[in-house]
Amino acid sequence: MVPGTRPKPLEELSEEERVEWRKFTKQLPLDWFPPETWPLLAQLCRHVCQSRWVGQCLQEVRAGIAPTEDDELERIERLQRMHDREGKAVVALMVKLRITSQQRIPEDRDARHARAEAAQMPPPETAPWTRPSITQ
Repeated sequence: MVPGTRPKPLEELSEEERVEWRKFTKQLPLDWFPPETWPLLAQLCRHVCQSRWVGQCLQEVRAGIAPTEDDELERIERLQRMHDREGKAVVALMVKLRITSQQRIPEDRDARHARAEAAQMPPPETAPWTRPSITQ
C-alpha cells in the first residue's frame, strides 16, 4: 500500500462488493484501513451485499404471495432469520472497524473533565497495602 492512497478492493470480491468497499474507504481518512483490517472490511462488504439480497428476497415474497401454507411461512421465517443474522454480522464488523457513528462522536465533555481532575489528584501518602489492618 502506498501512503496517502486508498486501499483498492480485494480481487476476491464481486463487483457489487467492490462498490461497497469503495463507499467505505472513500468516506474515511486515508489511513483508516491498514492492510491488517482488509479481511474484516472485505467480510463487511460481503455481509452488506448478502443482507441486501436477503432483503430483496423478502420483499419479493411479501409482494408476490400471501402466505397461507406452512412451507411458505417457514420460508419467510428462514429468510427473516438470515436477514437478521446478516444485520448482526454487519454491525459487529462495523464496530470492530470503528466505523459506526457512535465511535466517531466526540466523548462527553463532562466525562473528559472528571477524568482530567482525577488524574491531577495527588497520590495517597501511603499505599493502601502498607497501612495497618483494622483487624490487627
